[in-house]
Amino acid sequence: MSRTRPKALIADASCAIGLVYADRLARRGYDLVLLARHSERPSALAQVLRCETDATIEILDVDLTMDRDRKVAARFAELDLLINNLELPAGGPLVLGSTPGLDRLIDTNIKLYAWLAATAAGSMAKRRNGAVVNVASAVGLAPEFATGVYGATKAFAIALTRTLHAELACDNVYVQQVIAAATRTDVWPFDNCPPEPLPGVMTPQDLVDAAMVGFDLREPVTIPSLSAADGWTQYENARNALIFDLVNSDPASRYLKRS
Repeated sequence: MSRTRPKALIADASCAIGLVYADRLARRGYDLVLLARHSERPSALAQVLRCETDATIEILDVDLTMDRDRKVAARFAELDLLINNLELPAGGPLVLGSTPGLDRLIDTNIKLYAWLAATAAGSMAKRRNGAVVNVASAVGLAPEFATGVYGATKAFAIALTRTLHAELACDNVYVQQVIAAATRTDVWPFDNCPPEPLPGVMTPQDLVDAAMVGFDLREPVTIPSLSAADGWTQYENARNALIFDLVNSDPASRYLKRS
């Protein structure tokens, strides 16, 4: 009797994080669909994985910012897991950004990122089964640390995941937000500060392995580099306190006109 294997789609299998996810998931028993802007590294990895695992691996060499025919749409009907790590690296300062470069960054990091998450989540919700992993950078929590709109697009990714958590709470679809701090990958948001000499820069292997532990624990948010176990809870408590304090019918006293 043939056995059914779960299927995962990795949105950017050309980058270091995507390649590590492909390796780990194939060895966990997943079949893979790999979206790749540059197929050389995914193809080389696929050869190894086909020899060492039973995984069926399909590579789509596409640039979704240019290819609008939605070639991946048919895969969502049977997709069990989406690794949504699609992104372009930071550009220059916002005030110096050219319109084509700015549009392409926003199209990839916001429009296509949201489309992938929404399309996969919608199919999974109908089947009441599946998981979406949205990978974002920690600069989304402090966008001013990155140049251009990159940090803002990562803030969008984190906000989008909050919405998915709320909308899919009763649909048996697990959504994990992975927030990566300084990680030695192809995408580095600080143009004037290369990662090589910096302390505290995580390898993509450690990042993905930690993220998958969080996946197994069904954490809503996994931050592999966060040492304080309750750090995110404290952050959320402070955020919620601020939000509730905003609900007032009158302006704060400091904004009232003084006679």
